Amino acid sequence: MKKYYLYLFLLFILTACSKMDDYKKFQQGGEISYPGIMDSVKVFAGKNRVKVTGLFTSDPKITHYRLFWNNHQDSLEVPVIRKGYVDTAVTYVPNLKEGAISIEIRTYDAKNNVSIPLFALGNAYGAQYEDGVGNRSAASTAVTSEGLKIDWAQAPPNSIFSTVRYMVTNGEGKSVIVNNGDEQTMLPGYAYGTKITVVSAYLPEPGAIDTFHAARADTLIKENALSSWYTSSGTRINYTGPKAGNVIAGSSALSGDKKAVELNATQVEIDYANLAANGWKYILTYDGSKLTVAVNATMLSGIKPGSFKVVTASYDKISGTLHLITGYTNTAGDDREVNETLTLL
Repeated sequence: MKKYYLYLFLLFILTACSKMDDYKKFQQGGEISYPGIMDSVKVFAGKNRVKVTGLFTSDPKITHYRLFWNNHQDSLEVPVIRKGYVDTAVTYVPNLKEGAISIEIRTYDAKNNVSIPLFALGNAYGAQYEDGVGNRSAASTAVTSEGLKIDWAQAPPNSIFSTVRYMVTNGEGKSVIVNNGDEQTMLPGYAYGTKITVVSAYLPEPGAIDTFHAARADTLIKENALSSWYTSSGTRINYTGPKAGNVIAGSSALSGDKKAVELNATQVEIDYANLAANGWKYILTYDGSKLTVAVNATMLSGIKPGSFKVVTASYDKISGTLHLITGYTNTAGDDREVNETLTLL
């Protein structure tokens, strides 16, 4: 019986030694030890690449390390020169396909002893990601005395800014950066009818090392230079009819704010003088160089046929000021003259 227990004891010792051999190897001259592993490993996303960082702390014998990916089909070897108790390792892994990536990291010493593997996960982004993101949208646009005003919708998730490119009246191209916190952007001197392009930039995840951009620009075109709010000033002069000598019977001052409503790319309608209650409207047409003034059908039906006339019509596109002198004869035969200036708010 004692021999039997002795046999079991020896078998246990041999088994234990065999398991230890899974972690230690032997060669002539002694035991091979494993180098220390890289600590605090992080993987940062990039454009068809990633950045791998880590720390070397405890093992001064490490001479180099290797990164493996793509099922060990690709690798990088990086030398290690220890300068202090804690050293930082930074490695860029290039030429990656878009998607998730698993990286295996092993350290080596001067005898080429290798550490146990350490695995880290990350993501590489590329054209597919840029095809899938959009640009920040404009909620509205408005003509102002300072230029074209753009009110922005909320910025898309993960975007960091947008680039707006446009042309000014002298043909020069301009660009402006719109940060995510910006709710409005002013484009001074914008050449109405020309393209405004918007491209948004992205960081697909926190700490990404590359900036990505939407693959396609969105285009805004503000055709109508007159569509805006104006302040009215001037006078409306009332004359007596021919039988009474066509003398001035009275006048009224023009004031108040008016909105020019866009009818199409080149036309707006806006209240005529102080006669909005009658439903009377100017119809203003501006093709980028010439201003034409007419009135709506409601006004034409309320005056003597053929009596409406335009004395002066000018538009200062720098200040956004309209100066209009018009006249008509009412159905009673009395002449009216309207001298009105519309100034952009």
